[in-house]
Amino acid sequence: MAHSFALRQAATKSPFPDGVQSLFWFFFLNFLSCQIIMDSPIFLYAESLGASATIMGLIAGMTPLMVIFQIPAAAHVGRWGYRFFIATGWTVRLLFVLGLVFVPMMDGVLNSQSQLALLIVLLFAFNMIRGIASCAWFPWIRGLIPETIRGRYLTLESAFANAGSLLAFLLVAIYLGKSPTSGQFTVLFAFSFVMGAVSIAFIRRVPDVAPPEEEAGKKQQAPWAEIFAAKPFRKLLWTELFMAIALGGLAAFTVKYLKAEAGMQANHIMLASAAKFVGALGTLWFLKTRLDRLGSRPVILFGLIMGLVCVGVFGLIAGKVVPLNFYAVAGLYLSFGFVLSSVTMSMTRLAMATVPRLGSSHYFAVYAVVGNLAMGLSPTLWGVMIDVLSASKSIWLGVEWNEYTLYFAGVALVLLLTAVATLRLEEVKAARLNELFLDLVRHSPLRSWLRN
Repeated sequence: MAHSFALRQAATKSPFPDGVQSLFWFFFLNFLSCQIIMDSPIFLYAESLGASATIMGLIAGMTPLMVIFQIPAAAHVGRWGYRFFIATGWTVRLLFVLGLVFVPMMDGVLNSQSQLALLIVLLFAFNMIRGIASCAWFPWIRGLIPETIRGRYLTLESAFANAGSLLAFLLVAIYLGKSPTSGQFTVLFAFSFVMGAVSIAFIRRVPDVAPPEEEAGKKQQAPWAEIFAAKPFRKLLWTELFMAIALGGLAAFTVKYLKAEAGMQANHIMLASAAKFVGALGTLWFLKTRLDRLGSRPVILFGLIMGLVCVGVFGLIAGKVVPLNFYAVAGLYLSFGFVLSSVTMSMTRLAMATVPRLGSSHYFAVYAVVGNLAMGLSPTLWGVMIDVLSASKSIWLGVEWNEYTLYFAGVALVLLLTAVATLRLEEVKAARLNELFLDLVRHSPLRSWLRN
């Protein structure tokens, strides 16, 4: 309750336009709903149906892959309006969440493989509608929030989204217990449907933003030559591409490893996973005004360094060098949450600053599709690699090199490439990484405490 009150206070005192408070509460309720359909709970259900690593990768990649539908949809955003696109899309996709409610009820009627196939079909439709509707999101938010406070807005948006996600994971962990039944998954999917329906009432309260006059009320022609000729935008795409390859499937394969290889209980996996949202909420203090003052690039680099450390530790756990226990896994998830939230917000802010006003729907669609296509394809490829290497094990330098050790090593290598691409990003008035570290030391709560 206290945390919820703090979030409400933060939103109320913010300098945002009227109606934006409803957007924050939409995020809270939307993530309370969608985390059940798009994260660890759906992976646990797929695992209970006997899904292989390849199938888990396919499910993990489905959400980002369907963003490819932003490309054709972007031509029609100006005709229908931003809010209409979002509200209508989010409403239609709920129909497929309702369909998921009935899949666990098919026990005894369909075998597990048929249920898994039905699950995949419904998730495909859910994510396709989401991909079409989401092309209006970035242009809407950029028009709604002034550039000088976008970092602050994104920090609060992330706080509400992660608060909803954290609550969802805690509820799921408490409800599922050690060995969840099909009936429990039915209740979870029904809960997701109800929360999603309530969230739509809030999105309709947010003010709409008119597209540029040149694009309003008509089909927009894509300026492809200009998009790919823009050098700062191309550099942003390369960074997004490498980052998506590294992070695609990370949630699915950590759950797969912890459940199938390490034998961790379902409720323990959910509780450990919930820690990533606690870490993400930590960005509320960490970024605060830093994102607007210091820029996106140093924050991205800082997050990538932390991400490399986390992936390295997970690799040592998979290699039987570091012992596995609940607290170590929870600590890693907490750090991952901090990293993902910081990097995602920073990339979004930089994209909003880089993309020009005219043709922005197409620019944002390309930006989203490049990253999400990589994030959608990479889990399937990672999953195939894990399945192919599942029979291979060897000891080298005191590390057991099995399929999961090699997976985490591969992720670390791609994160290094992401860091190199980040150094090439163009950003006006971006601080250096050492300036970010100095700012952290200067404004550390520990330093203030020692002074007192």
